[in-house]
Amino acid sequence: MKLTKVCKCIMLLLAATALSACMTPTETALRETAQNECTDLSNPSCTFQGTPIALSDQPVRRIRTSDFFATLQTVSFTDTKGLTWSAPIRTLTDGASIPALFHPLVGNPTDPEFLNAAVMHDAYCGIGNESGLAFRARSWEETHRMFYDALIASGVGPIKAKTMFAAVYLAGPRWNDAARDMSEVSAQRLYREMEWCIFWITRANPSRDEIITWMRKREAVLKSADHTPPNWDNLL
Repeated sequence: MKLTKVCKCIMLLLAATALSACMTPTETALRETAQNECTDLSNPSCTFQGTPIALSDQPVRRIRTSDFFATLQTVSFTDTKGLTWSAPIRTLTDGASIPALFHPLVGNPTDPEFLNAAVMHDAYCGIGNESGLAFRARSWEETHRMFYDALIASGVGPIKAKTMFAAVYLAGPRWNDAARDMSEVSAQRLYREMEWCIFWITRANPSRDEIITWMRKREAVLKSADHTPPNWDNLL
């Protein structure tokens, strides 16, 4: 019986090796991508510590039309790479993280199911947390990737999580990266680009890193004289 089990294990290992050898570079990259992002709640690496989050009863500050509340405990999140992110006590959040420009497209970003991810994201780049130890402690790309994983770990559906991630990646803060700064791109262009991206996400259900590839390729177009739509034949 033991010998049979060993033989089966060897056969499975050989099959997996053969499959990997037959995979194209693109297929291999996509396989690696799937292992580096949260895809559903079954991923044991994407976990929160210190939840459910409790917020102060009264707003601490108000900016424009948003009330900001302070967390009453430290909250942590571990991503698929085993990297721990920490939002210290009294992290300020408005429960959103999504640029206000995209609220009409994304919908209400302050739903309670988004709170965990919003608090983690706000600790690293949110208004009011500039003096915190976590603020911009990691790169803007790492921080926005974490936001997506935290949404998935919170039970947000993949299409919704990818839409919210795209919004943050496209028009969220990009610190210490002048070459990829998007602050001079008009709101009209950003809004139109987000519309195209949502159209693609809802039909193709790309991975998180495929969305990043979209954004990287489209940045030059957004800054050019002619903001042309993407090549749908290559995307759909």
